[in-house]
Amino acid sequence: MRRFGLLQYPEKESLSKKIFNQYFKLSSINAKYDDIVIEPRKFDTRVTEYLESYDGLNVTVPFKEDIIKFISPVEDAREINAVNCIYQNKGYNTDWKGFYNSLLDTDLKLPILLVGAGGASKAIIYGLYKLGIKHLILVNRTIEKAFKLKDFFKTKIDITVESFENLKDALKRSKTFINATSIGMFGESFNFSNEDLSNLHLIYDIVYNFTSLQEQALENNIKLIDGKTFWYYQAVENLKIWGIYDEVRFYDTFVNGNFS
Repeated sequence: MRRFGLLQYPEKESLSKKIFNQYFKLSSINAKYDDIVIEPRKFDTRVTEYLESYDGLNVTVPFKEDIIKFISPVEDAREINAVNCIYQNKGYNTDWKGFYNSLLDTDLKLPILLVGAGGASKAIIYGLYKLGIKHLILVNRTIEKAFKLKDFFKTKIDITVESFENLKDALKRSKTFINATSIGMFGESFNFSNEDLSNLHLIYDIVYNFTSLQEQALENNIKLIDGKTFWYYQAVENLKIWGIYDEVRFYDTFVNGNFS
């Protein structure tokens, strides 16, 4: 049996575990996908055993940068400085490619406002760069992290940093709004009014569950791309790298599976 898994902390049942195991069963693939929990203080001493015993791995926060010194990252993963997929000791970043592919059929209106300066934001900014976007507005609660990200991508894309207190003003000047934070995951919300969103053509919310932001997008007839869509496109890239991708069966699993 082939073994795949997700290196994570803290412990939670991942969407990857639910969907990939259903896909393996539907496709008669002799494989299993595990959620692997490692305490951050033990990561350096324990990660090698998983690299050696698993056929393929995914990596999520807080380990997307820590893993790099243990594997050989491909060029785009080096440029983003984050790895979320591993195969045969090579590290890949499928987040940016999944984000990129999810927008290929979308007319992306400018200006673009991105909220969040974590690992997902790095992949999103790189994906926007690959889509030919020259400028975006970046907001983060900790403004120092936003400026750090601005400096990281200074040779690829021009970033204007705004404070979180100016979020609603920046929103009213934007056509595309991307939420790359966890806001909405645990019931909290941005507290936007419908008027705040009136200028938008697209809301892209990477949170998996149905959030108040996503609900507002639908109520106001704003095009919505949600977190499960974001997950799907990056998951496709994982399966391609691992050599076990069946387009029809994976799509069927994703659309008809029970992931509650």
